[in-house]
Amino acid sequence: MNCKGRETTTEQSSARRGGFTLIELLVVIAIIGLLLSLLLPSLGGARRTMWNTLCKNTLRQIGVGLTSYFNDQKDPVFPDLRVPPYEGFYFHVRMVDVLDPYLGGAGSKAFECAAAKGLSSVRTPANIEYLQAGSRIYSLPVQSESGPLRLFTDYNEPPARYTEYWFNDFPAINLRSGVAKGVAGQKLRLIRRPDWVVYAIDALDEFPRHASKANTGRQDQGRNNLLMGDLSVRDMAFEDYYLAYDPLGAGPRFWDWGHNYNRNN
Repeated sequence: MNCKGRETTTEQSSARRGGFTLIELLVVIAIIGLLLSLLLPSLGGARRTMWNTLCKNTLRQIGVGLTSYFNDQKDPVFPDLRVPPYEGFYFHVRMVDVLDPYLGGAGSKAFECAAAKGLSSVRTPANIEYLQAGSRIYSLPVQSESGPLRLFTDYNEPPARYTEYWFNDFPAINLRSGVAKGVAGQKLRLIRRPDWVVYAIDALDEFPRHASKANTGRQDQGRNNLLMGDLSVRDMAFEDYYLAYDPLGAGPRFWDWGHNYNRNN
């Protein structure tokens, strides 16, 4: 009996049984691809939900900081976002310095949004240029200790100070008739419906960053989070905050809500 030959044949059969054929490998790869195609959209949705939750928490913390800022004043006034000598400019980034003592000294970190990526962020060179051209300053380059306030000349320069949120920049208007409008630089007691005033919103407000799909940063659709005067945070669709009125008729933009009423309101 040739035992050696039988052992060789057995070893060869075991080797064949221990491996995969090309067809089997292709089937496995196809199954893995199918599973990934089913799982990735749900994972992407979970990630966007997490970003949205983190964004809301950031706005709530900013609301807490604003409350502490107001409590330190006898007759509370909302911060004025205008900074001389830049007439006509609105420095949203100024809120970083105003609220820093009330937000643990975290600087710009306290004004970050997890969903602010690419063109959905105020820090990309394209958006720095776009916003600065529109007199809206959300970020600043490194400043000298003794020199005047400097804006960007090189849009690729990394921002040293920034906020990923818009703050109400509607300037205070107090008429002789006793009618008061505006939020920035306005006494809170003169604001007619402070609960409906929008203190802050995701920037850029005209291009919502919270969307069901990846946002390119140049779409007027999707959703943004708004910090209201009653310190609630509302998740609203673009058309509901950009093309709508508050209950008493102030609007149609969210920055009008709560204060910009005409005589018939």
